[in-house]
Amino acid sequence: MVVWERPLGELCPGLETKAALSACCRSRTGMLADDGERWAVLILPGGGYARIAPAESEPVALAFAAAGMQAFTLSYSVLPARWPQPFLEGAAALAWLRAHGQDFGFRPDRVAVCGFSAGGHLAGCLSCRWRDPLLKERLGLASEQVRPDAAILCYPVVHEERYLSPLGPETPRPDRCVPEDHPPAFLWATGADGTVPPENTLAYARALGERGVPFELHLFQDGPHAMGLADRESARDQAHYDAHAAAWHGLCVDWLRRRG
Repeated sequence: MVVWERPLGELCPGLETKAALSACCRSRTGMLADDGERWAVLILPGGGYARIAPAESEPVALAFAAAGMQAFTLSYSVLPARWPQPFLEGAAALAWLRAHGQDFGFRPDRVAVCGFSAGGHLAGCLSCRWRDPLLKERLGLASEQVRPDAAILCYPVVHEERYLSPLGPETPRPDRCVPEDHPPAFLWATGADGTVPPENTLAYARALGERGVPFELHLFQDGPHAMGLADRESARDQAHYDAHAAAWHGLCVDWLRRRG
């Protein structure tokens, strides 16, 4: 297993940032799976843009790695950083992964983004606004370098102003800018989430449907916000552990494999 954490600014010269990118990847050991056909997943933890949630970081990376995917976690900038700083960091990380697929044994056209809560908002923005001229102006990146090949949104923030307004007036609502060539998407939430109500996820799914974008949606009945994997490895208390909701990850892995 290859495990490391490096400053994103070191990997992407010219980007002024304190963000860090972590890798949790399988080494090449001559197995059948070492054929360069793996998926890579860029994980964007939640935390209300005020912190990076541990439950949605390492446990999620280990779970994707165990499923045979190369996992990377971005500790992006949070408040007092303002928009578009997290967006620039996410785009730079996606472009770096795509350029280094051969080094890590995944296909450069199999790079998924997986965001939780506020990280789900960031994942949505990356999936909707990969043509944003800002990415060329500030980072020198072409659209095809930053477009995710699949989007995984876990109880995403879509229109909750209490989380978005502190980032500045230019912070977008992703459900209002879904393009027809948005990548295929997997979404899940719980009906009992009182922190980021499931209407956020449903609004995004509705926008995807209106644009004809393929998506899969799972709405579990029980469980609070910020469940992570919803298993014992990521649950900070008994309320965040739900074996039924934990099925989302296996469903997601199967969905992602079928995208290949």
